[in-house]
Amino acid sequence: MSSILPVLEWLPQYGTSWLRADVVAGITVAAAVVPEGLAYASLANLPPETGLYAGLMAAIAYLFLGTSRQVMVGPTSALAILLASGVGVVAGGNSASYASLVTVTTILVGVFAVLAWVFRLGFLVNFISGSVLTGFSAGAALYILSTQLNKLFGIEGSGSGAFFEETFFGRIWYTGTHLAEANPETVAVGVAGIALLVLGERYLPHAPNTLFVVVLSIVLMSVTNLQAEGVEIVGSIPSGLPSLTVPAVPSVETLGSLIPVAAALFLLSYVEGISAVETFARRHDYRTDANQELLADGGANLAAGFGGGFAVGGSMSRSALNDAVGGKTQLTNAIVALVLVVVLLFLTDVFTNLPETILAAIVIVAVTGLIDASAIRQLYRVSKSEFAIAMSALLGVLTVGMLWGVFVGVVLSLLVAISRVSRPSTHELGRLDGTDHFVALDLYPAATTIADVFVYRVEAELFYANADTIRTDLLERLEKRDSDVELVVFDLTSSSTVDFGAAQMLEKLEGKLESRGIDLRVAGAESEVVQILETTGLAANVGGVKLEEPIDDVINRWRAEPSSS
Repeated sequence: MSSILPVLEWLPQYGTSWLRADVVAGITVAAAVVPEGLAYASLANLPPETGLYAGLMAAIAYLFLGTSRQVMVGPTSALAILLASGVGVVAGGNSASYASLVTVTTILVGVFAVLAWVFRLGFLVNFISGSVLTGFSAGAALYILSTQLNKLFGIEGSGSGAFFEETFFGRIWYTGTHLAEANPETVAVGVAGIALLVLGERYLPHAPNTLFVVVLSIVLMSVTNLQAEGVEIVGSIPSGLPSLTVPAVPSVETLGSLIPVAAALFLLSYVEGISAVETFARRHDYRTDANQELLADGGANLAAGFGGGFAVGGSMSRSALNDAVGGKTQLTNAIVALVLVVVLLFLTDVFTNLPETILAAIVIVAVTGLIDASAIRQLYRVSKSEFAIAMSALLGVLTVGMLWGVFVGVVLSLLVAISRVSRPSTHELGRLDGTDHFVALDLYPAATTIADVFVYRVEAELFYANADTIRTDLLERLEKRDSDVELVVFDLTSSSTVDFGAAQMLEKLEGKLESRGIDLRVAGAESEVVQILETTGLAANVGGVKLEEPIDDVINRWRAEPSSS
């Protein structure tokens, strides 16, 4: 059970000396969760209390299922806007069905995560390229920022639903051409909120700055007549804990339309979460479980869906806050949940006069942290191709929206991975003088080749996708040798697996070399490789294959054969 519920492992070993730090961290993080939950609910086009429900249910689920001691799970800006844009299209402007479809989608996200856990697919996150994530995050930040401009300036949206107006460029154009309609009081409150949040992050990074700005704005609205001047407020928030929400089962057609939305949300939720998990595990030198995090992500989304919330994931900003104020264990989630319970039961009326422009300010400041300008500059300096990939992901989000932007990022990542494995690094090897060690000639120019022997190594697994590329590369390198080669030694030290397609390639290569009077031998093969070469019959054609046989031994054994003399 402890493998499914990590709480059974760490809670009995909990040190009482950690309690104070966890309580302080939990209260501090909750001070950020409350206003951000309200803001992200607005971002998802949902009632404000749903953000608190989502934060509460996610915190409880992660307390029992999570493996990270610092990560906080709950609503995030990217998930909220992706949910709104994806489900909004399916709902077709029907606000009555929108909330129900959001619940169904959130539950589907949880189901996808649990299924991924069942099939142990945690390794898939390794295929999401870092450069793609950098570009996608920056694009997501700009896209989300554009959705908040109407609230920040107090401008009514067009409501036309036209595709261009729902993109980043369309929103910027609409806002720019309607600035004359901006409400000065709304702008003043929103800009002041942004200024206070930015100054707080700079000079008081560990303080509950967001909560301070929220409280200050509520006091301001309560003692002035700004609402009469057109500054919109959140309005009444119902008190009470979330109740079990069982949505109506949509039609097969509608469910089919929600599946790609849920799949994109699942990918984004898991990538957000596992990035934070790995960051803090490395920082504090402890182990986490990528597959268990799938179950934690699934449990959090199922709890949020059935608890009246919406899609959740790991929050890097709130996790960093938890770490900065000294959170030691997952018990911090319990404190956050307890604070949210108190807020939902007794304090919802406090937020009635919260200006919507302040919610926009909170979102805008929060998402600017997604733009890693230094990483983008470094990509440009180090690798123009990686920079181009990052910019493609960024433009994908800005031009086709968050939903398809996620899939653009995934496709780009897969293309990068396929490109790299299909064109692996290869080397001709030479011997270091006075030793029996063979090294890459391009890395060690002092190494020397053997006149009648060509030694070749691939720094990757051999499989069907790179087999033909490797064969062509080997033959081209062989052509460039200025001496008569009688033996080719294929060093498999860096190729721990060889699939059937690669074995067939080696067989064809052996035939091609034999027609030229050149022998092929294999060195450094591991047990699985030896087995497949023997099963396919290739081992017999290359003079036999011995387990992890050194290159020098292979050459000496070949020279001892009568046919090689």
